[in-house]
Amino acid sequence: MTDSLFSTRHYSYPTLDDTIRQKMVHLQQSIAKLESNLITPESMDKRLSNTVDDEKVADQKIADKHLASHNGVLASSEVDYAAELNPSQLLAATTTEGKVLVIAGAGSGKTKTLTYRTSYLIENGASPSSILLLTFTRKAANEIKGRVKSLLAESLADNRALSGLDLNAITSGTFHSFCNMLLRRYSGLLGINPKFTILDTGDSEDALDMICKEQGIVRKNMKQAFPRKKTLQNLISSSRNRHILLRDLIENDYPDIAIHIPLIEDLAMAYHKYKRANHLYDFDDIISQVVYHLKNNLQFRKLIQDTYRHVMVDEYQDTNIPQKQLIDYLCEPDNVSLMVVGDDNQSIYAFRGANYENILLFADGYPDAKLIKLEQNYRSTPAILDYVNALSEHITLGYQKKLFSNLAIEGEKPTLCRRSNDKQEAVYIADKIIELKPEYDFNDFAVLSRTSFQSNEIQLQFMQRNIPFIVVGGIKFIEKRHIKDILALVKILYNPNDTIAWHRILTLFSGVGDVTASKITQAITNSNDSLQPLLDPKLTKNKAPINELYHVLIKAQQQATVADILQTLIDFYAPILKTLEDNWRERSEDFRVLINLAQEHSSLDNFLENLALDPPNDSVAVMTNPEDKQTDAVTISTIHSAKGLEWPVVFVNALVDGLMPHHRSLHEFEALEEERKLFYVACSRAKTHLYLTAPDYFSSFAGYFDKISRFVSEVATDTLQVDAAESIRKSDESQSNDPEWW
Repeated sequence: MTDSLFSTRHYSYPTLDDTIRQKMVHLQQSIAKLESNLITPESMDKRLSNTVDDEKVADQKIADKHLASHNGVLASSEVDYAAELNPSQLLAATTTEGKVLVIAGAGSGKTKTLTYRTSYLIENGASPSSILLLTFTRKAANEIKGRVKSLLAESLADNRALSGLDLNAITSGTFHSFCNMLLRRYSGLLGINPKFTILDTGDSEDALDMICKEQGIVRKNMKQAFPRKKTLQNLISSSRNRHILLRDLIENDYPDIAIHIPLIEDLAMAYHKYKRANHLYDFDDIISQVVYHLKNNLQFRKLIQDTYRHVMVDEYQDTNIPQKQLIDYLCEPDNVSLMVVGDDNQSIYAFRGANYENILLFADGYPDAKLIKLEQNYRSTPAILDYVNALSEHITLGYQKKLFSNLAIEGEKPTLCRRSNDKQEAVYIADKIIELKPEYDFNDFAVLSRTSFQSNEIQLQFMQRNIPFIVVGGIKFIEKRHIKDILALVKILYNPNDTIAWHRILTLFSGVGDVTASKITQAITNSNDSLQPLLDPKLTKNKAPINELYHVLIKAQQQATVADILQTLIDFYAPILKTLEDNWRERSEDFRVLINLAQEHSSLDNFLENLALDPPNDSVAVMTNPEDKQTDAVTISTIHSAKGLEWPVVFVNALVDGLMPHHRSLHEFEALEEERKLFYVACSRAKTHLYLTAPDYFSSFAGYFDKISRFVSEVATDTLQVDAAESIRKSDESQSNDPEWW
């Protein structure tokens, strides 16, 4: 290995305590065990020499069995698996028994591999209804399912054994959508009400806030501030997903509010009871409740295990503890095949509860599991891959891997550029985009930042230079105030027990506060979910809008379609929106999206489920001339939001130590490791050009940072080229008209 680009002696690194050291030893042992079970195309195709060694004989039998099945299906299939897949992908697609971990490096074609494995399973005799594919987005699940249909279209028509198979019977979707389906389909067996509604994160926060008010928790009178609803929701969710007691979580991560631990623990229990009493499930409930029933209901567990005999999991490095438990219960029998696909170098979602240990400790749960690696990269040039591999070498824990490309062109090495400040850094990025524009469209460029504020100067520079761009982020569609209001109206139609939705709607009306809203809601619940209390003058104080609400809800119940229901509720809400928001016309345009979505669903429950579990993503704000219909624009995104995407030209900016890695991660080993992986993810998005940029310094309330990111400093010198442009400061000084003595 060659020398590093810069000296690293000026950086301080976390000291490892005994707990971390012991954990590292355990992780390394588990990784080593699975590495010893590595299978490759060469190992499976090579005939082992005759020997009496029991282990080798066993390996020979496994290889023979694999090859016999493999060759039989490939010979009769209309799908040319060997031509479409590289040898490692083919091995992963045709290894259909037992438990398998596939380490799929960035750009290695994991989606394609999962597609062909699903196709191969069906051609090998698996019933489509026995196949379960779990992903983290519905888009990914639908893409794989759609490709399988296309692949097997000819076989289904010509092959008598396959004719009549319904590929729609394949169960594919997100963890949440799968578990939601199980809870509703088997509600009788599980003893639960199937007409529950799902609380999104905002709803959960509102529920906690309402319980605080009902319990008389008044923040103003406390010596030590009580956490706000957003913090409370995050605490309770993190505690569940990470399986850490609330007390321990607060003492370790939120010591400033430790004085409130007993109160927060009581609040968490009250929140749980409140949800159960009102048939409400938050996102965490949906998975944890299925896990609970799989653990305690043997009939349910056997039913599900007998149904799904072939399980595949995408992005396994992003799973949390409840998701891992779900997979373990499903795949407990030896005759259930399991393939999980992921990249430990891309585990960057600890803040969402993801547990990077799941993928590293796979051998602990499945000692006989096999390991397959996909290392051929189809995205980046060899020069970029050299740099990405150099970054990978500095990740402390993980499976051995080295990405390679068969491209004949080496490509340009990544370029490092440092400028005097963030404004000049933005000028450099804009200049480079304009320079490369003749070769690329604007949508071939992306600027990736650690946090969203780090792109502010870049956005200003782009506007000044008339470079169109989109910013990925902002308020999600389903989180917009007017959308949440309309959905609250829909929810109270579907589940009149949804007190959160009632509270949101009733407090829209002038003169209706928390107390009155609670009284009306309680009356509706006590009247067996009748809407009559809305007409009770003692409760409503003769407020005309509440009486009107009653008639609108009755009218909506009588509509034939979901779209008609929505339109009825929107007509009622539109005048209210005018009194609430100055930009009501602009907001009203979103109602068209809701109506279009409603037309795709035949029932309110399906409509609400899909919106809650897979909301439309319009979180992209286009910053260009409103009259210009041009869609060709540079993408500005956080690195977290860019995972899974790719662009020909990528800029990673603000690479100052303290910004990347973030200053809050500098003293914790695991936090720093995740930051390192985050930088790896950013750099591996680039296809042909990668530019790493940094200002000379960055100053804020958090401190003064002036060293280049340690992640840049650590890499080998020969993997990067440094932009040797003259210092911007000298250039600025030479053009100044100020007196020399100033």
